Amino acid sequence: MKKFAAILLASGFVLAAPAQAQDTNFAGKVIKIVVSGGGGYEAYARLFSRYMPNYLPGKPAMIVQEMPGGGGIRAASYLNNIAPRDGTVIGAVHGSVLTAPQLSPTAVDFDVTKFNWIGNASSDTYIGYVTTKSPVQSLEEAKTREVILGGTSLGSTGIDLPLIGQKLFGLKFKIIPGYRTSDETKLAMERGEIHGTGGTTWGSLKATDMLERNFVKVIFQHGATAHPELKNVPLFGDLAKTETERQILDFMRVRGEIARPYLAPPGIAPAQLALFRDAFMKVVVDQGFKDDVARMRLEFDSPIDGATLAKVVERAANTPPEVVKQIEAILAAFNQ
Repeated sequence: MKKFAAILLASGFVLAAPAQAQDTNFAGKVIKIVVSGGGGYEAYARLFSRYMPNYLPGKPAMIVQEMPGGGGIRAASYLNNIAPRDGTVIGAVHGSVLTAPQLSPTAVDFDVTKFNWIGNASSDTYIGYVTTKSPVQSLEEAKTREVILGGTSLGSTGIDLPLIGQKLFGLKFKIIPGYRTSDETKLAMERGEIHGTGGTTWGSLKATDMLERNFVKVIFQHGATAHPELKNVPLFGDLAKTETERQILDFMRVRGEIARPYLAPPGIAPAQLALFRDAFMKVVVDQGFKDDVARMRLEFDSPIDGATLAKVVERAANTPPEVVKQIEAILAAFNQ
């Protein structure tokens, strides 16, 4: 697979210049948030673009640019290889970016530990759900009956987690990749192309009207413990019977623990990173921001600061190689 940086360069982009002087006043500037998907990802990015300027020196303008692809890999590649290092571009990516170097090494041209992590807006529980017309209406039924699940691409939660279930636990998942965003996956369900999806966030589903009109049913959740709103939905992790299986699921759950990570390119000025981190944490306690999150029905749980996020990234990067190899083997078999 060709790397995204090469694709972007061939399209006329210019590689980023080295970090510039530590400009700590953003007056008159426009800061772009590159977001790796639609749905809840875009909704959060647009909220940050409204509130964060209030807490940055000079109150710059902020705009949002969608850059979907590869479960966040495309956007992360852009931030690593092309985005300027002058504080005018930051990113909002999928949590799957944290595990991408181990799980999609041929598609990745970045080191997650080199990014400048700003903060994580929320943890979120990943779920599997199907339409109420699907032939499978429970996780138990998926052990003996085929269900068609869609997602974006290998490396994204919507593909990787169902693959783990298929290969480790023998679940009858037929997995269809190729949708650009989670919104496109939802539209495919509406059209009857697929029965459901196996790795979308609970917050993303709640932001739609699918539950209200009884169009879908949640049949499993990927959290270590049950979400308070999903107490009667079985835990995917309960299928694990060995320590290795539990370690594999723990590694994959990093994506839910870090559901809305924000980051800056490698090499930005430390003083600028400090400003972004400070502004980020002020936004997540801003009452207007929290009111808007509630109004938009976005999941909002346990935001964390950039320094803590960086430690989680390091932890994921240092996962035991033998665990990663087993996951790689499962995903590679699907890719062949």
